[in-house]
This record gives sequence, structure tokens and C-alpha cells, in this order.
Amino acid sequence: MKLNLLFILFFIYSTALIAQTKKFEVGPVIAVEFPFATNGNDTDLEYDYSVRPSVGAAFKISFSEKLKLQPELTFQLREVKVYRKGSDNALLRNSPVYIVIPVYANYAINEKFSLLFGPRLGVDLTFSASYSTGSNGTYSETTGESPEFAGVFGFQYTTPINLFLNVKGVYAFTNPDYSDDINEGAIMIGAGWFF
Repeated sequence: MKLNLLFILFFIYSTALIAQTKKFEVGPVIAVEFPFATNGNDTDLEYDYSVRPSVGAAFKISFSEKLKLQPELTFQLREVKVYRKGSDNALLRNSPVYIVIPVYANYAINEKFSLLFGPRLGVDLTFSASYSTGSNGTYSETTGESPEFAGVFGFQYTTPINLFLNVKGVYAFTNPDYSDDINEGAIMIGAGWFF
């Protein structure tokens, strides 16, 4: 009984201590992603990507002055056109509701600059796919997709008023559903404000 009481007291003390040392911040975040096919030249397909805007929220949990956890939740618009080389046949794939959930480790180099790195999950809740075969024109629609897993590495600059700007490189470990022959990469530019 005494041992259980000591354990409970130790747990409460540890929780209170951690709560005092952690700092939690949340704020809006916007970003623009510039995607590309990392090995698209090795296939018989061409990829025409649109810029991908996203908006959502960022969260920051401080464990120390140097190390923080920075998960985010954003909604992204996606569109890609896939052409077979030497042909007018095309696939237009539109994703009106794409959720991006990265979990970054935020390591502070100094008070203003920090490194961001970690995994990212992308989930396509709904998309439409239209297929064009030259002048004939056919159309089909489908929904659902396998989750996208990606790795992210980048830099973040934070101003004295908690406005942050970042540039990140993204590399997807899973192939998109419209092609088994490529992996996607992207450069992302984002901004947000913690309060």
C-alpha cells in the first residue's frame, strides 16, 4: 500500500514537473508546395504538377530551449496531369480534400533559426480522376487512395513576434496511385504565427 502511494505521488510530481518545463503554442499556418517527379525521366510518362496551396494549424511543444516537437495539420489542394510521351492521352487527377499531417522535430540552432525534420503522412479523402484518349474523350471517377508517407527536412526562421517562415524539402517513400514507376518530391515554403 505504501509502495503504491509512493508511486502515485512520484507520478503526480513528475507530471507537474514536466508540465512546468513544457511550453505549448498553437497557431495558423499556410504553405505552398512545388511538387515534381523525382525519377519521371526514366518512364514513358510526363507529369505536369500544379502548385499545391495548403492551410491549417501548427503546434509546438517545447521540451528544452533547443528541442521542440512541431506537429501540423493542414488541408491541401492537389492536381496533376499525366501524359504518355508522344500521345495526347492524359489523366487529370484532382484532390480537393488532401490532409497533410507532419510531425517535425524542431532543433534550435539559435534563437531565430532552427532545423525541421521528421515524417509526414498524407491522406487523400476524396479525389476525381478524368481520363482523356485524344479526340474521343472518356471519363471515369474514383475515390480513396493509399496513404502517402514522406520524409521532410528544412529550415525555419522565427521572428521576435513568433512569426515563422520555413523552407522544406519533401520526399515521398510511397508511389502515387496513378503511377508505380515514380516517387514524388517537393519544395515547400510556409509561414505561420505561434501564440
